[in-house]
Amino acid sequence: MTQPPPRSAARFCPGCGAPAAREARFCVACGARVSGGAAPSPAGLVVLIAFLAVGLALWGLLAAPGPGPGRIPLPPKDAGGTAGATAAQGSLPKDHPSLEIPADVKKFIGELEQKAAAQPKDLETWKNAAQVEYRAGQVDRQYLDKAEASFRHVLELDADNLDALRALGNLNFDRERYAQAVEFYSRYLALKPDDLNVRTDLGTMHLYGGDADKAIAEYDRAIARDSTFYQAHFNRGIALAQKGDGPQALASLTRARELAPDDATRKQIEAMIDHTQRASAAPAAGAPVAPKGFQGLVEDGLRAHPIVGPKIVALEWTSAVAGRARLRDFPLQAMPETVRQKFLERVENQLGEAKRRSAAPGRAELQLVDDATGQVMATVSAE
Repeated sequence: MTQPPPRSAARFCPGCGAPAAREARFCVACGARVSGGAAPSPAGLVVLIAFLAVGLALWGLLAAPGPGPGRIPLPPKDAGGTAGATAAQGSLPKDHPSLEIPADVKKFIGELEQKAAAQPKDLETWKNAAQVEYRAGQVDRQYLDKAEASFRHVLELDADNLDALRALGNLNFDRERYAQAVEFYSRYLALKPDDLNVRTDLGTMHLYGGDADKAIAEYDRAIARDSTFYQAHFNRGIALAQKGDGPQALASLTRARELAPDDATRKQIEAMIDHTQRASAAPAAGAPVAPKGFQGLVEDGLRAHPIVGPKIVALEWTSAVAGRARLRDFPLQAMPETVRQKFLERVENQLGEAKRRSAAPGRAELQLVDDATGQVMATVSAE
């Protein structure tokens, strides 16, 4: 799910031979750290990576668990098929290719799987197969089951294999199986406690599972190890906001803004600060605090999304439970069908959860509208 930076001078992963950008820290093919040097480039693997690298960060982030009520934006993940909050800012170019796995790539994956099956004790072959299946699963979800089985086989060969533990945590994160993700991330961190990306992911899984205090404790541990790790500050701020601690949330978000690595990230954090300030504005002394209604809950979820949030031009409500979200440069129609459906399911779940929490009657409906053309890209509803 990583998006490679723009290509520069020729450079290759020393582990698998896939092309790597000069400034890339990790290989998009095998997750290995790229520290320089060249290696032979297996033709089939290069074909696969060249295909899977195009636009997967955007699709992966859009299809991943969204920040509906009680949830937060996905933290950045490092090696092993993960991505940062700013990996996919912006829209796709008009000539962006369709993301469908071609027949020759499927054939290559099948041959890799056959090679692994023929060598049940070959750890590296099984790791390579699992990693390729996982990346293919971002386009075709059927490969995720295969990836999970392959990574579990790696653990049968090496119970402390860090790559497999991290990947299984990521895979369960993607599939919203929070308790399982906590298990694998915890095993990984017992062996490598200084991995701040995984520790932040562990905190997020606690938060998704309903335990904000455990989540904040993990974010605090990450910050204690590196006070400049902006993503832990960012996620901590959102977790605190969800607990109703507006001042502390704003303090964490402000610190995250100071540490933001680029302008796109900074703008995203500023949008969250603005939203948190408005949401936590103190009522008049002695005034009762009303529970947040359906519209507020939906807006919270949409604005917190790391991709959708910055694209929102306006939310317009035509009734208590029906409205329009006007989005700028949001490539909904360009998504592969499976990814688009996955994303729309997330929005539908947000609507349903907002209805449940607000006890709003009737059928909820939200139109996703392209702001430039006025075209209704999709209509999502919940009973």
